[in-house]
Amino acid sequence: MAYLALRNLSKVYGTATVVKDFDLSVEAGEFVALLGPSGCGKTTTLRMIAGFVAPTKGEIWIKDTNVTPLPPHRRNVGLVFQNYALFPHMTVRANIEFGLKSHHVEAAPMNKSVGSVLELVGLTPYAERYPRELSGGQQQRVALARVLALKPDLLLFDEPLSNLDAKLRVQMREEIRRLQRELGVTALFVTHDQEEAMTMADRIVLLERGRIAQVGTAEEIYDHPRTRFVAGFIGTANFFEGSIVSVAGRKVFRCKSGLEIEAHAESSDFGAGTIAVRPEKIEFVSPDATHAQPGVIRQATQLGATMEYAVDLKLGDRVIVQEQKRPRVALRRSGEQVGLTWQAADTIFLRN
Repeated sequence: MAYLALRNLSKVYGTATVVKDFDLSVEAGEFVALLGPSGCGKTTTLRMIAGFVAPTKGEIWIKDTNVTPLPPHRRNVGLVFQNYALFPHMTVRANIEFGLKSHHVEAAPMNKSVGSVLELVGLTPYAERYPRELSGGQQQRVALARVLALKPDLLLFDEPLSNLDAKLRVQMREEIRRLQRELGVTALFVTHDQEEAMTMADRIVLLERGRIAQVGTAEEIYDHPRTRFVAGFIGTANFFEGSIVSVAGRKVFRCKSGLEIEAHAESSDFGAGTIAVRPEKIEFVSPDATHAQPGVIRQATQLGATMEYAVDLKLGDRVIVQEQKRPRVALRRSGEQVGLTWQAADTIFLRN
């Protein structure tokens, strides 16, 4: 049996279904990200696991125990909040001790536990400071240390990095992942940031309107999205609507505009639907090259080490192309005539 199992979990508020038929198994020591836009049900799911929200139906199992009817304090689950939830009138040490005291831990083991987690998160020199005397990253470490001191069976994160600046977010996500691996604790991490999910999680659970759209590793979801929503939410994609047809004995995808795109062998029974192509998979070639799609660059935008080009194709479709800036690769200008090509294997077929 999985370490954490959610079985047919649903939550309804009045006439609004926030989470519907949620089934998920998480293995011991796994780091899973619940990813999706605002309002997709990820935080509600997390709070049902923690025990703060009662499911309308379904079950929650942790370590072979059905915890659905249990109150939060009997689930041995640690929750790290978005806003840290530190007591401003207490020192760092006192904040960490608070949970241990509420569990009636004696002084000697409590001091040992507090000292251990302070060292683990690198805050030993700050033990007697107050939250207002700490940076945002240090406050987040205190919140994490307070939870870790209780030795939870399951560690839950509710968008814990959203209040930090971009550079500090990168540092903290590396720190959280390091601690999770070092301790071997099972963790669920709620985020709307795809980069956080893709760099931190062993698996990603992508939610759409309360349902699971797809579960998989970052590579699986990026390279093999099942739906247009998944392909559009994870990374950037060019979409074309149309259907598979046979032209001179070969399979092609004919777009509504009339544009024809070579289809790989696996698409033979695809029929009508949508295809997606990632911008970095597209290459510039001569406009008159064989099988090239001719077009005109309408906009060139620098995105750090990447150039992004908006290209209008001859039949009216607009395509986004991303190209790494590197020596001997010329920068292209608005108005330049170009040809575009990509491998048939890089075309992703999606059902409508």
